[in-house]
Amino acid sequence: MAVRADVKRVRIPLMDAFRTAHADRDARRHLDVRDESGERVLAGRRVGARSAVTAGDLQRSVAGDLERLMNAVHLAADIDLDAFPEVRRSILNHGFVDIARLSIDDGRVEEIGREIAEVLRAFEPRLAPDSVAARRDTSVDPAELKLRFLVRAEIEADPLNVPVEFVAELERDTGRIKVAQR
Repeated sequence: MAVRADVKRVRIPLMDAFRTAHADRDARRHLDVRDESGERVLAGRRVGARSAVTAGDLQRSVAGDLERLMNAVHLAADIDLDAFPEVRRSILNHGFVDIARLSIDDGRVEEIGREIAEVLRAFEPRLAPDSVAARRDTSVDPAELKLRFLVRAEIEADPLNVPVEFVAELERDTGRIKVAQR
């Protein structure tokens, strides 16, 4: 069966195969499983890459990658890239502005939501760009020294996109962002 060129299929990134093996701590486990006839049986850890991806697995994969992306400070934080628009949109500029600096000034806090949406559209290809929205959650007590943003998007998948919601919580004192599925 041929795959149609106009159909977009989503797969877990290759790095997730290594993340799973690391989390399971199975790299040193020798597996030589055979059936009754002596034929080798594929181990479960090897079959996973060939099997279908569940919506939950896909959402967890995206959540982990979003947290890493949101905690990376991009090149434009240190270097003026106005003369280099191609670099501004390239992987060289992967990450966010220095969010800790933005969060200090409450008047500029709303910029963080726009920055989150813009960066996710630029650097997370699994999300449908038109579906990405981020807004500030104003229910957080200011004494907690945290800012919370609600991020909604759709993961592009075949046959249907997978809706996903994340909570991005910024610790104002450290600038660290924690991402959790909602």
